[in-house]
Amino acid sequence: MKPQKNIWLGSAAWTFAALLCLCNPGLAAEKSTVDPTGNWRIATVSTETKKPGPGAPMKLKLEGGKVSGSLTHKSNINGTVRTTERLVKDGKLQGDIISFTVSFPPASGGGPDVTQSYRGKITGDTMKGTMELGWNGTTRTREWEAKRVKE
Repeated sequence: MKPQKNIWLGSAAWTFAALLCLCNPGLAAEKSTVDPTGNWRIATVSTETKKPGPGAPMKLKLEGGKVSGSLTHKSNINGTVRTTERLVKDGKLQGDIISFTVSFPPASGGGPDVTQSYRGKITGDTMKGTMELGWNGTTRTREWEAKRVKE
């Protein structure tokens, strides 16, 4: 083979590889090693003490970039303790950034569902971020933190 032909073939191969990576960024990027699958303890952070509360159990599962699962919530209304499972909806994982929502009826009275929208960063066995709580036209923002439960 002539040297000119070798150079042309080498250039063509590199050009093809570059175009393939540009057209499909998933091939160019490393796969994320972050996996939120498992049991967690999630809590909002107190605005006074800046420390997370006792938290609630949360189970997450990652499938194809989508996050699903549930939060177990205990409430005490007028001396009656009630435990409910709240489903994780619209869950996504992009790199080390996780986002999901949880909706549930208000604890007392009627009205529209309460929606909590979580967004945070996963670092090892810890997640931290902000949560927006929306109900009846008002929105409050709180910090949250979750720790992986070792079994």
